Amino acid sequence: MRLSYQLQGFVKGIKIALAVFIDPLKLITMSQLSEKKYTKGYRNTKYTFAGFPSAKIYKASTGKKWNNHLLFGDYIKIINTNVVDGRVYVKSRNSRGWVKVSEIQKERILEVNFVDIGQGDGCHVVTPDDQHILIDAGKTDNMLRYLIWRFNLYDKKRPLSFPFKVVISHSDLDHYKGFAYIFDNDKIKVDEIYHNGLVERPGPAKERLGTVEDGHFTALVQNTAEMLALITEPNNRKGTGSTYCKTLYKVLKHNDNVNFKMLSVKDEYLPGFEKDNEIYEKENSIEILGPITNETNGKTSLKTINNLGKDKNGHSVILKLKYGAVKILLGGDVNTEFGEIIHKYYADKGALDNLVVDVAKACHHGSNHFYYDFVKSINASATIISSGDEESYAHPRPDAIGAFGKCGYGERPLIYSTELARSNKEFTYEKLEGISTNFNKLAEHKADLKVATEETEKKDLGKKIKKVNKEINSFLTKYGMINVRTDGKKLIIAQKYEVSSAHGKWDIQELEYSEATKRFELVKAHS
Repeated sequence: MRLSYQLQGFVKGIKIALAVFIDPLKLITMSQLSEKKYTKGYRNTKYTFAGFPSAKIYKASTGKKWNNHLLFGDYIKIINTNVVDGRVYVKSRNSRGWVKVSEIQKERILEVNFVDIGQGDGCHVVTPDDQHILIDAGKTDNMLRYLIWRFNLYDKKRPLSFPFKVVISHSDLDHYKGFAYIFDNDKIKVDEIYHNGLVERPGPAKERLGTVEDGHFTALVQNTAEMLALITEPNNRKGTGSTYCKTLYKVLKHNDNVNFKMLSVKDEYLPGFEKDNEIYEKENSIEILGPITNETNGKTSLKTINNLGKDKNGHSVILKLKYGAVKILLGGDVNTEFGEIIHKYYADKGALDNLVVDVAKACHHGSNHFYYDFVKSINASATIISSGDEESYAHPRPDAIGAFGKCGYGERPLIYSTELARSNKEFTYEKLEGISTNFNKLAEHKADLKVATEETEKKDLGKKIKKVNKEINSFLTKYGMINVRTDGKKLIIAQKYEVSSAHGKWDIQELEYSEATKRFELVKAHS
């Protein structure tokens, strides 16, 4: 396949040369791509990014036929800087072809990818300076499969060149268990793990989150030393209630000097993402809106309402990402009781405006356990619900969807669901049967590999395993993911069409910041 790509590039180069040789006028008009349109990287590699709202990779330097449809901010490698008919020859997303100069830009943007990980939450944030943050990872291996697909880890012999920062909103399985698969992968490094301080461990329900004094949890795990003391204790990794400690312990297998830190409103901002950070040309902050801590008997504490599940959910880490004028809320599983507490906290401070955002990840997967005034204060232009098919809660609930629409900004607030986005042509019986067959093939190939003795047989089975994994990962990650991309003034939210249309493969909503309203307004919807 690689040889054919190289051959295609060679043939394209010959065609350009012939066109110039045969057409003297083209020799006069052909120019070089301006350096304002790209960046020079390692070994003089030239790269750029797809412009707003999207860009196509065309089959030729003229015409409307295209090979791929890229979203705002997608990475593009420039193969040749010659501008022919207003286009340059590039490679992106495993496709080669021609992109319009008018559809690319040098500036990198903010990506927030809401990955379809089934029932649960999983979000991948990529900052303009290429920092990567994972906020929750679901319950299964879907987030790992997404990362393998995204970074093409199939043949990697070394770890990725950068570490991930991990935020675990709270200790519910459908938010943290997927990290076990990620921590087991030696190609993915982690340097920071942020959490809410409530570390579930074995024992009676009333004791699983630590000591309670005067209606507050006071044994909060606040730093690395305290976390290591818990997770390295073998008894905390056995029996009911031990899964959280077992999962966190796995990160020590492939990572040295991991830093654990509890987050709360007292911290104000995620370290390195403070409001007044001078390394960015525009504000690129991550503010911490919850959990809300108190002082009990001289100790930092969190209120309990004497319900293990509600206490864990209610004290979720709540983050507000801001890039330029864009504000995005990520709120874990905040429920009715704690939604009321949070709303009152900001109302008493005269700071309810601090809860207003443009895009909000719906708390608790669209559960009916929400506090209406809290949702109303958020007033999001777009709400994204992360939910799965195989669950007994019927998420998202009808009243939650209604509240998100009624409390949203503007006449036509946007509501997305990873579950609905996944319900497409590919999710038919035949396709499901094919996916099931692939999982069966994968198990068979892995079993054969364990007993294989000949090197040629092992190599052949390795190729088969890689091929099947690619098919599975591609299916699980392409459909259902909600993509948010912004440069701070312009914003797109995109999901994949069930079937590619003549004009593209993405359903894209375009929003732009209005100086008049001080909000992001919907300017165009592709349909």
